[in-house]
Amino acid sequence: MATTADRSPRNVDCPPPPLGCAATAGEPCLSHGGTRVRHDFHRSRTAAWQATRLVAVPAAKLIADAVQNRTIISGTRAAELLAQHGYTVEADRIRSEVKARNGLMSAKQAGALILDEAEGGASR
Repeated sequence: MATTADRSPRNVDCPPPPLGCAATAGEPCLSHGGTRVRHDFHRSRTAAWQATRLVAVPAAKLIADAVQNRTIISGTRAAELLAQHGYTVEADRIRSEVKARNGLMSAKQAGALILDEAEGGASR
């Protein structure tokens, strides 16, 4: 199970400028030419961290790829996609959550739910 400290973009290297600040894993991102510590992370560092998480959870990666390609936008469509690819347990979990939220769930939220549950995060 991943701890809260493990669930942070700080665990990967930040890309070099101009996309990031080249901070090494474990170090905070810097701004203003390296003179100030950022309170958040560069987008490219967060994207790299997300990519490393998705590799371990194929169902979440399937949804993330479809969202990125703009082929799905809703949780209902994410559940259908998962079912089509044989992820029936995950599809049923998404359908259940969509119903609990009165249909208000995006595909991005569905992918995050699958990812969090796979990593041992709390579910609703």
